[in-house]
Parts: sequence; structure tokens; C-alpha cells
Amino acid sequence: MHQSGTKTRYLFIDLYRGLVVIFMLEGHLFRELLHQDVIKTSFFQFHDLFHGISAPAFLFGSGLTFVLSTRKRWEDYHHWDPPFARRLGRILTILFLGYALHLPFLSAKKLFTEGKFEHYLQLFQSDVLQCIGFGLLILHALLFFFKTERRFYGLVLSATVAIPLLTPLIWEVDFSEHFPIYIAQLLNSKYGSIFPLFPFVGFLFAGVIVSWEFMYAVEHKREHKFMKRFLYLGVVFVLFGLLMDALPFQIYPVYNFWYTSPNYFLIRIGALLFLFGLIWKITEKIKNPPKWITILGKESLLVYVVHLIILYGSVINPFISLKTIFGTNLQIVETIPIFIGFAILMIALAFLWSYLKENKHNLYRIIQITIAAIFLTIFFSLEY
Repeated sequence: MHQSGTKTRYLFIDLYRGLVVIFMLEGHLFRELLHQDVIKTSFFQFHDLFHGISAPAFLFGSGLTFVLSTRKRWEDYHHWDPPFARRLGRILTILFLGYALHLPFLSAKKLFTEGKFEHYLQLFQSDVLQCIGFGLLILHALLFFFKTERRFYGLVLSATVAIPLLTPLIWEVDFSEHFPIYIAQLLNSKYGSIFPLFPFVGFLFAGVIVSWEFMYAVEHKREHKFMKRFLYLGVVFVLFGLLMDALPFQIYPVYNFWYTSPNYFLIRIGALLFLFGLIWKITEKIKNPPKWITILGKESLLVYVVHLIILYGSVINPFISLKTIFGTNLQIVETIPIFIGFAILMIALAFLWSYLKENKHNLYRIIQITIAAIFLTIFFSLEY
């Protein structure tokens, strides 16, 4: 643990999240700008295999920080008090950002009067921010109604196990026949959701369990032994997942390793546990890792949202993005300097936002409110 002002920070978690952000930026940018002939090469397919862990790692990190920020004020979240209301406001902000990124039009009037089924499918797609937002809402509901730590973590652990086991079955159901499309889109990928709750919210819940176990070990001064075990456990999970997938039979009527397999879920959890333990050991050796990486970790939500807008475009910049500027036919040597510049821009933004948050909090809040007010005013007033 490291001290930051009056507030204790687990620096290795910021380092973990910062490295995940860099990994995510590189994967998204290269996949979007490279020529298809490059993407189809064995080298890039091998590279892409590792990027299958970036979204789970982001969700896992959200679970880690949930426990760090919640456990010290555990009792405050059992009642409808200001701390609970503030936390709920932050979660709703995450959901607002998630759905705003999927808006088909920058006009409420056009959305309601001219919106077609495919537009609503786009709007209600479940992405990483939806997984985080709804996952945190579920966690706070459990915390609110099941107040003891034993009950809470028992339920979260049960959900972490059940979600990947149920995913192959959930993905075969057309939930639009039973629920509105905004619910159906959350549950599986039948209508185009990239990161539905099944199985991806399971990674967030797994982060909660790991963080709680780690904090328990710290309180009993057993964190070194705990993290060593987690390194081994990560390897065991990966090997066990591969072994189970190699069995000559399946218990599910439809089985897809890359999208719904509990075995692939277990492999990715194993990789995350190993990465978690490895970064902890690195932080123990280095003590003071590069600040730019930890700042990226602390401001990962901001970087996630802004990088999507700049790279892919959105309703506020549909014609100007890295994709429209550079195209999608680049070679690797052409893409590397773009990635470096993009990463530097995101790091500078993270530093600026962190500085405002810690040193100019009133200005930081004014900027937040102003951006939200401008966006909502345009959205609800624009005729399009």
C-alpha cells in the first residue's frame, strides 16, 4: 500500500488499470486502421488473441476498485443517505455515457419520430460501460438488501460461477420475444451487443471477489503469500480451461469457444489473476512506477470514452475521426507513429483531468456540468 495525501492508494491497481488502457488503445487503433491483409496474417491473429482479454481486464479492474472504494464506507451504502445517492449518481453517469456513445442521432425529436428498429438496436447495444453500470447497480442492490459482508460476497461469488455456466444457454434465447429490446440487448448478443452481461459482467464480479480476498489478506498481513498463490492459481485456471475444452464431449447443445464457452471464461480469469499477481510483484520491486501509467489507470473511464469518440467518431463528430482521417488501409509501420501520438494525447488528457480533479475541483465540476448541459440542450432542442 502507498500513501497519497490522506488517502491510501493501492498503487499496483492503478498500474494494472493503466497498462490495460495502453493495451486497449493499441488494440483498438491497430484493428481499426490496418489494412485487412495485415489483419488476416498469422502474426496479427496471434496479437489479436491477447487482445481478447482487454475488455475483461477493464471490467475486472472495475470490480477491484469497487471493493477499495466501498468497504471503508460499508455502512453508508445500507441506507438512502448522501453517500449512497452520490454513488448512484456516478453509476447513472456511466450508463448515460455508455448509451450516449451509441446514439444514432444527435436529436431526441428525430430519434422518437423517425427512429427505426435498427436505430434502437444500435442505441441499446450493451457495451463495456453498460456492463460496468448495470454490474455496479446489481452490486449495490445486493449491498443494500444483504448487509453483511458474508452474505454479500457469497452471493457475488455464486453469481461469478453461475454467469459463465449459464451463458451458452442464455445466448440461445431470443429475449426480444419476452422483453423490450433495451432489456434483450443486455442479456446476449443475438441483436448485436458486443459485451452483453452474459458473460462479461462475470469478470467485474470476479474482480470484486479477488479484491475482497486481497484486502482480507492485507488486514492479516498475508498479502505476499496470497499473491503468490494467485499467480499459481492463474496458471491452474488457464490449464484447466484448456483441458476441459479438449474433452471429446460437450454438455451444451450449442457450444462456441470464443463467445460463450465457460472454459474460455475460466482461461481469461486465469490470465487476469496471473497478470494481477505479476503487476503486484513488479510494484513491490519498483516501488514508484511511471506516474503516467498510474494516472491513466486512475482516469481510465475518461480515457475510455474520449478514445472511442476520437477513434471511431460519434454523433458529435460523425465526419471527423482517426478512422475518417487515416482510413483503414495502413501498414504497421504507418500505424505505429499514429498510436504513439494518440497515446500521448490520452496521457496528457488524463494528467490534465487528474490535476483539475485534485487541485481545481470547482473548475473540474463546472467543466463537467457545462459539457453535460451543452450536450443535453443540443440533443433535446435540435430539429435535425
